[in-house]
Amino acid sequence: MIATPKMESPGWASSVKQWLENLIQAGSGKKLPVVFDFDNTIVCGDIGEATLAMLVRDEFLKFNQLPESLLLPFVSADGKRHSAASPIDLTEYYEALLSPTVHGTLDPTPLATGYAWAVEIMRGLSLGDVVRATQKVHELSRPHQEITLESAPGHTAYPVPFFRPEIIELIMRLQEHEFDIWIVSASNVWSVRWLVLNGLNPLLRALRAGAGIAPDHVIGVSVLVSDTKGYLYKDAVLLREQAYVTLQPEVFDAYRLTSWLQYPVPTYSGKVGVIWDAIGKQPYLAVGDSPGDHPMLAYSENRLWIARLEKPDYQKATLKMVNITESNAWAFQPVLCRRYPSFVPSLDAVPSEIRESSPKVRESIDILSSLRDTRKLP
Repeated sequence: MIATPKMESPGWASSVKQWLENLIQAGSGKKLPVVFDFDNTIVCGDIGEATLAMLVRDEFLKFNQLPESLLLPFVSADGKRHSAASPIDLTEYYEALLSPTVHGTLDPTPLATGYAWAVEIMRGLSLGDVVRATQKVHELSRPHQEITLESAPGHTAYPVPFFRPEIIELIMRLQEHEFDIWIVSASNVWSVRWLVLNGLNPLLRALRAGAGIAPDHVIGVSVLVSDTKGYLYKDAVLLREQAYVTLQPEVFDAYRLTSWLQYPVPTYSGKVGVIWDAIGKQPYLAVGDSPGDHPMLAYSENRLWIARLEKPDYQKATLKMVNITESNAWAFQPVLCRRYPSFVPSLDAVPSEIRESSPKVRESIDILSSLRDTRKLP
């Protein structure tokens, strides 16, 4: 008989810890699907953005190597013009594409264009180029340290991701109780899969959690890839080949990325599309941290929200989601991603120097405090 789950990491909020233990016990042994976002959920940071910065820094990606169709000029809501002729690098063009329209907060899916573009511009690179850049990013990673990677000196900087120990523990407990674990990410699938196979799974095995997460259970943004003869392939079908699954460099160097996206693209409601295609039923639990995860969370039976305190707008949007869904099927775990990147066991435990210096953190605390009566937060 499987032992009653016990969440032991000190970062868990007490009410969330109890909620998860009860949830795992209720679904134990039924092989129910559980779906995780990856960036800023399983890891603190974004591996897609960090890999993009590494590829720009190492000059694998340059403005003058991209077709005009991927560098269309546009004017953002602040009146600034963005084009290949602008004195910016690719990561700054990407940042502008994360909110490209004049609609501002009226746009319900602002990030989707940028997420897709970050993969489209890798056209012509080998899969090996992407994997090696991911590995270089991971080598910089240090647990609970805010380390940033600049695409160029003085240009855009992205946090180097590290794995959240509390989420590793949660995945381990879920595997112990025979849940079917999936990852659905808006980052490029090859970077996420490499980190799962070479970062997450070894950590899970160290906790005696079995074989880890299977490669075909890792879904991200992908494009069609071509071989030396010009034949086209899909990532989801190539996963049937063992050499591809294990990310062998000589195999990956034989495939080049095109700019043709594979659909559905796992951003916003696209995450529900890929869940339906891959799993074919409603997840028992979904875990996410951004509005891009809201459709996936709303579709799931239960929802764990990783509440980044530096993102009050995310908390406002999630509060609306709670009001239109079953409120007792939500749990809220506060986290910090800057200065002291970690889980926060209670809102009262946020360091005073962060409260005093960050209006955004204070605003998030006020929003989340309004949920105390749901008993999802201590």
